[in-house]
Amino acid sequence: MESKASMWTRLAYVVPCHRKASRCFHVNGKPMPICARCLSILVGYLWLPVFLLLPFPVPWWLGFLLQIPTLIDGVTQLVKFRESTNTLRCVTGLLSGIGMSILATHFISLLLEDIL
Repeated sequence: MESKASMWTRLAYVVPCHRKASRCFHVNGKPMPICARCLSILVGYLWLPVFLLLPFPVPWWLGFLLQIPTLIDGVTQLVKFRESTNTLRCVTGLLSGIGMSILATHFISLLLEDIL
């Protein structure tokens, strides 16, 4: 019988991620199977049910706005303008995940309006 950790590790490899150890959080000296930014984006997705249950709609453009910090952080690092930190990757990834949850909520509500 396999351990729970191996199941979670296998599941993490479904996420498209570069998995560079220097950009991952470390637990007990071992890097997690996905980077800090990807992990934070996934945590941000947990806001989706919250936004679905709110009694008022969150503006869809806020979802786009929350993508900008991640875009700036990723692009400036890609072009070697600067090196990001795991803390910054975590914050920008969380904002991005929350923003994508807002966008998904908006599109879900649009679909439900058409169906109902």
